[in-house]
Parts: sequence; structure tokens; C-alpha cells
Amino acid sequence: MTYSELNPTENLSSAPDKLNGNFRKRSFLNVAAKSADFTVWTDDTAGVPKDVYLVTTAASTITVTLPTVASGDALNGRAVTIMKVDSGAGSVSIDADGSEEINGATTKSLSSQYDFATIVSDGVAWYIVGNN
Repeated sequence: MTYSELNPTENLSSAPDKLNGNFRKRSFLNVAAKSADFTVWTDDTAGVPKDVYLVTTAASTITVTLPTVASGDALNGRAVTIMKVDSGAGSVSIDADGSEEINGATTKSLSSQYDFATIVSDGVAWYIVGNN
């Protein structure tokens, strides 16, 4: 994804075009429904990384594996939201890669319907920046 930077010395009459162009490039979220174990961003089809994963568990535990914090999308500050959408007895287990951590723990569990976590990386660890 590319953005057009505003140059502080340029004529600002072009600013609305650049701002609108940037907004149009990322004014939507890519969403995927999942019902089996998967790895964030790497399992997506057509080379379009998803921003939101809606996970149906039924009675199973679905494991969502995060990529390494040094991977391209994670390192560039891309956020991902994972939500358990059904009322089944199962849960979603969000697993950081290897010994990496999510808010100081190696996993984060979503057990109730509509539980979610929005997660970002600073290149060292994963952080939950939104959840319920």
C-alpha cells in the first residue's frame, strides 16, 4: 500500500486530492470468515491480507497464529482484529509466534460470543489495543 505524502512547501491546493486518494486506498476493511485453525495474513487467498477475522468455533478450540513481529505487515504497524462470532462452547486461542508475547502472555483466549481483540506489533511484541 502506498501513500502520497504532503510536502510542507507545496501548494496546498493539491492537498484535498492527495488526502482523498489516500482515503480511497484504505477506506475499507478486508474481512474473512474462518472456522478452522489459521495463521493471520499468510493463509489469505489472492494476496489480500485480511484486517478482520470472524471466527466460528462451535464446540472446538480454533487456534489463530500470529506471524512473527518482524514480518512485513506486523513491522509496518498493520492491525488485525479477531472476533469469536458464535455462541458455541468452543473458544479462539490467539497464539503469538514461538516465544513472542501478546501483552506479556504467549496466548490470548476469546471464549464468549462477540469477544474480540485488535492487535498490533511494535516490532518487538504484540499488543492488544482494543478488546472487550
